[in-house]
Amino acid sequence: MIVVVNEQQVEIDEQTTVAALLASLGYPDRGVAVAMGDAVLPRSSWTTTLFDGARLEVVTAVQGG
Repeated sequence: MIVVVNEQQVEIDEQTTVAALLASLGYPDRGVAVAMGDAVLPRSSWTTTLFDGARLEVVTAVQGG
């Protein structure tokens, strides 16, 4: 299956969850926000299994000034 993360196509297995995808892409455990479609996905929903064609935007918090 193919999903799109920050405008980049990523091939995943059928049972991949949001959390597993983030881990495989090297995102940190904290300071990450995910939107799927037009809605922010709460961390409690990161166990959601992804579907072919899902579009995600992932942002990380940055400290500094």
